[in-house]
Amino acid sequence: MTRSLQSIIRQFKQLLWRLIFDHKKTSTLSLDRPAKILFDQKENLIGDMVVNTVAFRAIKKAHPDWTIHVLAGPVNRDVISSNPYVDKIHPFSGLWPAIKSLRQERFDIYYFHKNRLALRDFILLKYVGSKVNVGRNKNGFRLFDYSIDAPSETELDRFARFLELLGVDTIDRRYEIHLTREELSQGESYLSNLARRPVIAFNRYGHRRGKLFSRSRAIQLIREIDRVYKEAAIVLLCSPATKQETIRMQQELALGNVYTATSIRTIRDSAAILQHADLVVTPDTSIVHIACAFDKPQICVYRDRTELKLWRPMSDKAIVLLPQSPSRHVDDVSLAEFSKALETARAWLPSHPVEQ
Repeated sequence: MTRSLQSIIRQFKQLLWRLIFDHKKTSTLSLDRPAKILFDQKENLIGDMVVNTVAFRAIKKAHPDWTIHVLAGPVNRDVISSNPYVDKIHPFSGLWPAIKSLRQERFDIYYFHKNRLALRDFILLKYVGSKVNVGRNKNGFRLFDYSIDAPSETELDRFARFLELLGVDTIDRRYEIHLTREELSQGESYLSNLARRPVIAFNRYGHRRGKLFSRSRAIQLIREIDRVYKEAAIVLLCSPATKQETIRMQQELALGNVYTATSIRTIRDSAAILQHADLVVTPDTSIVHIACAFDKPQICVYRDRTELKLWRPMSDKAIVLLPQSPSRHVDDVSLAEFSKALETARAWLPSHPVEQ
């Protein structure tokens, strides 16, 4: 099937779904009484949820009597499981169970952040029954009472526009990940047993095509880290699904200072390691945002300037690298530029002896 035909089919589906579901009596947002707000984050994107923590905190500080609910996926809900500003998390396990659960809450505001609406989005927005639906770039949609038009801004700038609608003028743009004492202790204990410093956390994986380092490129980059930081402990982040592959890569490297973090089960375990790392290397923006939350120095590789503009690191300790033009794959980052970034990052690290 050609791309043009796929585009025509998508447009037809959108028109059909709008014809069926795009109907709602218009309501006006009221700020003179406590509100119950739902954030739709069911797509299971970790980085998006990290960015959302700015909004959760800002709303609660401006409106302490408001209640914040989040519709979350099975993975990204771990980002906010200990967040003090979130009152209730609704795990998304299916469309109709979600509708049944959410309708009972009688929300005042339903915030939908995606640009494109899938069929299940139309159905949720139609039948959850929130008084006010707020979306992005949704002018012309009758399902939405308010549209925030911000096509070229960063994700945080878009949130700022939404928060202004809620009467929130002061926004602290720092991300937050709230870990338990036990989680922090486990991360610290794991790294202290390595007996090497600095600790450099290396993440190979990203959630999209073009956003992960190939095995061969990851090996090259890790060897370059080892060349620049001979005394470093290089910790390879992984998930349960990628653990065996990461172990095989570690074995192929055959370096005594490279370790696979085999105890990682959830993103919270990765966050606990990042909290105690000295430097983070990643092509994935979810790890970028978590590193920003902990104010960690990092070297991050983006696919292109469009992605960078939307999801740039909110940190003055981040070195951003891009693939060599015209590529949009992180594998094509310059090894010379990567080496230079490693040397530049040294100024941010604690004073540990480094072999010359």
